[in-house]
Amino acid sequence: MKTLLASILLMFAACGGGGSKSSTSPTGGSDQPTVDPTIPSWLPQACIDYHKAVVQAIDCTAIDQGKRDEIQKTYGETSASWKAEQDASTQKIEEIGASCTTATEAVRADIGGKCV
Repeated sequence: MKTLLASILLMFAACGGGGSKSSTSPTGGSDQPTVDPTIPSWLPQACIDYHKAVVQAIDCTAIDQGKRDEIQKTYGETSASWKAEQDASTQKIEEIGASCTTATEAVRADIGGKCV
């Protein structure tokens, strides 16, 4: 899964998805992770923030590999559920946003001060 996410990010960067930046770095060259181009456009900002926190965590070697794998697996399952969602109501989108906020906070707690 980590290879898939990294491949998607590299493909996105190579195709110019990072705007005027031409970087192959998963952080988009500005120390901010590039957004996964396969996630639905209707997702709330909280889910974009969750994705960025996950990218930061899985790239952080100061975190135990098992923990990074767990974070990545959870994100992969969550992301798959977003992609499977058809015609999400406003209420459902708000629920998804709230769960993303909680997930982001959990990932950031796992990262702690170990990774910038």
